[in-house]
Amino acid sequence: MSSMQSSPTASHALGAYESPTSKLLHTVAKFLIRRRILLSAILFGLIIAQDVAYGPKPHNLLNVRDPWSVIGLVMVLLGTAMRSWAAGILHKNAQLTTVGPYQLIRNPLYLGSFLMMFGFCTLLGDPKNFLIILGPVLLIYIVKVRQEERLLASRFPEQWPGYVATTPRFVPRPRRLDLSAEWRVRQWVHHREYQALLATLAALVAIQVWHTM
Repeated sequence: MSSMQSSPTASHALGAYESPTSKLLHTVAKFLIRRRILLSAILFGLIIAQDVAYGPKPHNLLNVRDPWSVIGLVMVLLGTAMRSWAAGILHKNAQLTTVGPYQLIRNPLYLGSFLMMFGFCTLLGDPKNFLIILGPVLLIYIVKVRQEERLLASRFPEQWPGYVATTPRFVPRPRRLDLSAEWRVRQWVHHREYQALLATLAALVAIQVWHTM
């Protein structure tokens, strides 16, 4: 009987075995996560280059009678506000943040980013741009979110299950929001959210200048 049983060492080796396909997927996922900002910037650069060469001019940000201009601008501003709100409350690694926007959803920073991206695509006025957001960019951030949530689950094993059970990943549920969480400029600066704010303002100015050319 003993000869038919797997040794602990052999069982461990079998459990640790990773197929070539799994290794490839793991490598690709790590690359997407590490280079997500660069890849997103490249994709948006390609969008801008294509629109400048072949696409229509962007919407006029100052035309309040243009519904697409209003919708796009509101989405950009809401996304920027969501990111700034979350960045000023988030304490990475020190604790599981469950207050402020983290009461509504588990990933307010990423939701803010997507609101901004959809807003800019709306302002640019070329429907093909949305395919970039719904395709490769969405894939990159889905991989990143899953990795981060696995990390949080291992780092906060007691709090994480209850938080996941009551807080959706991206789509908020109607609930009473506790606004007592303290927003700190120091945290906002620590997370370098001022870079996103400055980049957003520069992009809006560039779009308006492009429209008037």
